[in-house]
Amino acid sequence: MPNKKSLHIESSGQLCIYCGACVGICPLNCIYLDETRITFDEGVCTRCEICVKACPVGAIEIG
Repeated sequence: MPNKKSLHIESSGQLCIYCGACVGICPLNCIYLDETRITFDEGVCTRCEICVKACPVGAIEIG
């Protein structure tokens, strides 16, 4: 199993409703949202998965 730092984070643009739930709950403020996409600062993210659990439509995956 790879260590958590090597896991990739991504958002499904087809599922994302741009509600900002992930942005507001991230303890490290490493998620950014604009009108067309979500981006993650993977160098800062610790893969705590709080954003995954907060997403109401399951659009965020860590893997």
